[in-house]
Amino acid sequence: MIKYDFKSNPWQVVEQNFPYNRDAKQKLSFLLRYAILAPSSHNTQPWKFAVTDEEILVFANLDRWLQVADRDQRELYISIGCAIENLLVAAEHFGFGHTISYFPEPDNRRLVAAVRFMPEGEPSAFRSREMFDAIFVRHTNHKEYEPRTIAQAKLERISSCVVEDGVTLFMTGSLEIKRKVDALVNRADAIQFRDPAFREELAYWIGQGVFGTPWLLAKLSQLAVSYLDMGKIMAKKDSDVLMSAPVLGLICSRKDDRETQVKVGQVFERIYLTAAVLGLAIQPMSQIVQIPEIKSELRELIPLAGLFPQQPFRLGYAEPEKGHTPRRPIEEAIA
Repeated sequence: MIKYDFKSNPWQVVEQNFPYNRDAKQKLSFLLRYAILAPSSHNTQPWKFAVTDEEILVFANLDRWLQVADRDQRELYISIGCAIENLLVAAEHFGFGHTISYFPEPDNRRLVAAVRFMPEGEPSAFRSREMFDAIFVRHTNHKEYEPRTIAQAKLERISSCVVEDGVTLFMTGSLEIKRKVDALVNRADAIQFRDPAFREELAYWIGQGVFGTPWLLAKLSQLAVSYLDMGKIMAKKDSDVLMSAPVLGLICSRKDDRETQVKVGQVFERIYLTAAVLGLAIQPMSQIVQIPEIKSELRELIPLAGLFPQQPFRLGYAEPEKGHTPRRPIEEAIA
């Protein structure tokens, strides 16, 4: 009998431990080990799951919502979309077909999706074995990027990640647009770090160790962010990393509802995983869509009328990050 330990390091998932000889519920529970490795805003991991013999219910965990940085909960639902995409990539890898119903109970907005699974399903054309392997390779890379051009074939692979109706990916290497976005980043950092509530919220999550720093360093960082206005420091750092990237990306949508935001998250995770397959680094630049007036100015830079900016990011080549950010034990993610 195969045994697996849900209390081990969440990153140490062994594919060969998939419980082929166990019941359906245990098989679906195993898939969640891949879902929880998805990226999320501030690594808050704002999801919960419930498992039956045929279905996984995906819930928003509002206890892990960034109430200051993400006032409209856009990033919370994008983060949940990333986890859903990891779940589907893993499901297809292990031979499951699936159907998904978004917000199946209109009066229960915490229930984000119900995913029904069927054995012996056909994989989607846009979810490959490489993407499954990339779940463990994917990182958010905060370093300055190398001055290397990204080949057009790789950019086309990134663009092919968008299959949802109503979701669009805009990518540019325009120095003029990057400079304008850089100015927005500087202003956004200054606005956010002037806000004591923002600094307090960030300090709380740093103190929880979500960024993977050692305990003492996390506590010292918590104190620094709580009592110092670091806006100029962060703006300079963010400016340097943005201008170093050869490509600026922006996922946009025709609608701005919750279901669309979840689908944006699925697209973003597909981009993340594909970038890892291609040896590319990626980092979200979320502050410019967290402040309404700056988000409006960003929208004016998009050369496609009538779209809502959802998730900006930078793309390029960089020295790999060392190690992964921590994940909560799987049992904490199961309702």
